[in-house]
Amino acid sequence: MDQTRTSRGTSDWACLIALVIIWGTAFAAISVAVETIDPIWVVTGRLVIAAVGLGSWMILRAIMQGKSWREPFFGVNSRSLVVLSFVGVVCTAAPFLLYAIAAETTPSAVLAICNGGTPMFTALLAHGLIPGDRLTVRRAIGVGLGFLGLAVLVGPEAFNGTGAGVTGLAAAILGAALYAGGNVGTRLAPRLSPLTSSVIITGSGSILALPAALILAPVPMGASTASLAAVAFLGLLPTALAMILYVWLIQRAGPMFVSFTTYLSPLWAAGIGLAFMNETIGASAVAALGLILAGVAIANRSSGLRS
Repeated sequence: MDQTRTSRGTSDWACLIALVIIWGTAFAAISVAVETIDPIWVVTGRLVIAAVGLGSWMILRAIMQGKSWREPFFGVNSRSLVVLSFVGVVCTAAPFLLYAIAAETTPSAVLAICNGGTPMFTALLAHGLIPGDRLTVRRAIGVGLGFLGLAVLVGPEAFNGTGAGVTGLAAAILGAALYAGGNVGTRLAPRLSPLTSSVIITGSGSILALPAALILAPVPMGASTASLAAVAFLGLLPTALAMILYVWLIQRAGPMFVSFTTYLSPLWAAGIGLAFMNETIGASAVAALGLILAGVAIANRSSGLRS
């Protein structure tokens, strides 16, 4: 029987904050990467780096513990492989590409704001598919407040001088919907270690992305050092490390709790954009902060276990 924790411990909140910082910074890194690298190669690079890094560490750790290098895969069955591969291809590689495409015309802070649509889609999917993550009245109020905060943040001031195009915004919002599917799919997959799950997710995404990149775009031989460094950062932190934290937290706290990273990451992303990317941020961000944090607090104010 699946049990979803409704009380949040210190480790849950620490992991959530770490994901907010890592993923919030990723939007600025994507903007730097696509300056001289085609979006599909940005996606391929971050997935391959993450898959190779995670896979190597998983095998090395098993060997250091005196186990067979195949031991981490012993618990993998056909259902877990199918579900996690779906998450890797449809809910990871595809939104990575959508956000990389959007980053060519849309500021990083606005991308993070669009990503705030993830909780809405997650709430709807989780309500229908995961008994422990029902959309209660309290949670619905919290989600509503969070989106009200996002609406304030994404108001006219957020777009003054940014040149955010309709195509970029549509791509980012679609990416948010696919991320929500990944939240729920990861929770529904048979329980594996976070590291093993992360290897399957990034590996399956890489298997699709690499041949697609070779077919659709030239190898970025003339990429700048800054863009290459951004791709390396995306592969190691927002993809590899964050994937382990993400799977671990979803298994502990459920997809709705994890989805609240997309309420908080726009604030971090906006700060990064202001400090390092010469982006402008509207005064409405202060009002949005109160609404977003209130929504998170209300939606997660409960205790015990719900079966």
